[in-house]
Amino acid sequence: MRKTVWNISVLITALFLLKSYAVAQGVDGYFDINKNFTKQYEDGERTLSSETLNQNLYLNVQEPITPVLSYQFNIRANYQDSKTTDELLDDTSKRYIRMIEPAIDLMLGNPNYSFNAGARRRERWNAAHTNNDNRTTYEYYYSRFSLLPDALPSLTLQIDRQRNYDYLSDSVVDDSDTVYAINSAYDLPPGDAKFSYTLNYSHTVSKTPLELDYKTLLDEFDATYSIGYTGRFWQNKADYFVVYQGNYSRNKTEQFLSQTGAILNERIPFAGLYVLDDPDIAPSPSLGTENQLVNNNVISGIGSINIGTGINHNIGIWVSPENFVDRLYIYVNQDVSLDINLGSVGNWKVYRSDSNTADPTTDGPWTEIALTEITIVPEDDLNNIYRYEIKFTTAQKASYFKAVNLATVGAPGLTDVFVTEIEAYGIDIVDEDENIDVINFFSQQIGINTNFRPSSKLLLALNYSIDRTEQNMVSVPDSIGGIFENIFSDTINDDDKSNYLSTITRAYSASSTWLAHRFLTTSLRFQRNESFDNLEETDFDTNSYTLDFVTEPLPTLNANLSLTRSDNFSFGDKSSTNDSILLSVGSRLYRDLNMITDIIYTRSHSYENEITSTTQQINGTLDAILTRRVSGTFTYHINWTDSDDTSSDYKDASVYITYRPGRLINLTGNFTIRDAEGDTSTSEGMLLDWLPLPAIRLNVNYQHSNIEPESIRTDTLNGYVIWYLTKFADVRFTNNYTKQVEDTKMENYSMNAILNCRF
Repeated sequence: MRKTVWNISVLITALFLLKSYAVAQGVDGYFDINKNFTKQYEDGERTLSSETLNQNLYLNVQEPITPVLSYQFNIRANYQDSKTTDELLDDTSKRYIRMIEPAIDLMLGNPNYSFNAGARRRERWNAAHTNNDNRTTYEYYYSRFSLLPDALPSLTLQIDRQRNYDYLSDSVVDDSDTVYAINSAYDLPPGDAKFSYTLNYSHTVSKTPLELDYKTLLDEFDATYSIGYTGRFWQNKADYFVVYQGNYSRNKTEQFLSQTGAILNERIPFAGLYVLDDPDIAPSPSLGTENQLVNNNVISGIGSINIGTGINHNIGIWVSPENFVDRLYIYVNQDVSLDINLGSVGNWKVYRSDSNTADPTTDGPWTEIALTEITIVPEDDLNNIYRYEIKFTTAQKASYFKAVNLATVGAPGLTDVFVTEIEAYGIDIVDEDENIDVINFFSQQIGINTNFRPSSKLLLALNYSIDRTEQNMVSVPDSIGGIFENIFSDTINDDDKSNYLSTITRAYSASSTWLAHRFLTTSLRFQRNESFDNLEETDFDTNSYTLDFVTEPLPTLNANLSLTRSDNFSFGDKSSTNDSILLSVGSRLYRDLNMITDIIYTRSHSYENEITSTTQQINGTLDAILTRRVSGTFTYHINWTDSDDTSSDYKDASVYITYRPGRLINLTGNFTIRDAEGDTSTSEGMLLDWLPLPAIRLNVNYQHSNIEPESIRTDTLNGYVIWYLTKFADVRFTNNYTKQVEDTKMENYSMNAILNCRF
């Protein structure tokens, strides 16, 4: 009864606010109620059930005071109840959240300057009753002043302060952070000369009086610059571009301790790393850069890293190899507290490496790390931010770490679960009252590109680049001189630093493109890549030769034939040779019938173990508009792999048929079949999207799959109904059902209802 009264009072308050401010200028907001039921069954017996009620109110008022000064006031409230019952253990857990957060901002500015300041305060109760025993307070204040002059460097000054505390007699929460920052940026106006820079410096004072390290001072400096020049010569038949760019960062951490002992410290990241592996081939030896993983933003999900629907996401981080790492934190944007899959050690693999460069002589430089525990911890459950704490059996020293999910999230009602951040931590033993740690990082690149057009049908190009990355270098001038020395030399001087690490990567290429005929273009390219470091742990080279033929004899027909050879060397010895042939043909067979076919042949020979392997692939796509209302897509993949000791084959095909009898209805059917070494798996499904009335939308999706050789049968039925009550309000009903049969039958039901009002 008390819950119902609270709900009604919130709704009445929301409607009163709507009515009171309906005539005000610059007012917007929303109010929603979300009710969810979830049940899990195993062999017909209920094992888990949960019930959640979530209500949100947001009101925002923004008004100008003068032509250059305005203010914004907003208030947010959240009411959340959840109950989860483990039927097997006869255990019921409940969670309550009551939150209100007012905020005010002042904004002063024009195109050449701006000043912003604001404050917000969040009161939160983690219980059904709003008393001080379960109350925590979050305070945040900020001020920013920016100068943005035309054609001159910009300047920004910033002060931020936040504090969290509770009201217990023996406090368990009491911490604060104060950040003083200054940054400047400049980009030379467009012209032949290129110059740009960004400078950032921040000083952070963190106070945690309840912890061993009661005070921490963090100084961070980061500088990025680029200098380049573009020119033409030889009567404008030739052009060149020369660029030198770099990034220098220095991080100094000073910790003050109440007593000596072991403390858990975050390892400063140099970069975030990511790649998605194809589960049907060997893992990727190198990862690409994804700095959204280390941008200190745990709220915003990264769209490409969805561990709710996909596996084999390689989520990595680059840190200094000086310090031990014994755990990784993976942040996600959903409540995964009930995840039975990725909460298990067996569904994660973690690796370390001293190099992120793909060594062609091996499958990769990564070494697996044994894990001891996976813990799921709420970081900000108001915004549904949780983290997986992945702990190692033993602490490790390395430059690169990556975590790979071998399963998707197994929590009721969750599909899309996006990763937001990764962090690395380790234990430090401190025997003094003050601990100082300084890390320097410097990366540089020189690039030279030239193009020469002796005739309208011939283009010649030469390219050279060198990258040099260093940790704990002797000095910046020595490093700048070092990269120019390394243009011609392999020498890396590190006599003065025992913990110095440097990696050099060089690339040379020469290419020609010749329009041999109006229907034929040919290109020839040679490229050499070199990579080595000062520790003599990495030293490999690659020579690659590529010949391409591109033709378009008809407007409805084009083809590309590519021949490539790569010779790989490790520490001066030839280690492997790879040959590949790719033929790609695109054609329009009929007016609304398009086809793309790829034929691939690769051959690889390893001189270390004298093993030769070949792979043959055929991939195709066929798109067709069959009638005015029916369209379809057919795709297929065929793969054969043979080596001196093993062989395998893989085939799959998919068909999608879409029927649109009108603008208000869409019906799509799909069928997929896969064959791996004689084990056949199938999947088929149907999607209906229908607007039976202008104010009602219906969506139903059914999918059935049978996976071999595990003999896993899965049925999934999802659907939702949206009723647009008015232009500003709608009601949504969602139903999800999943049944999976393997050794046991697992069933999951989820029902959800949402009332959303916008104004």
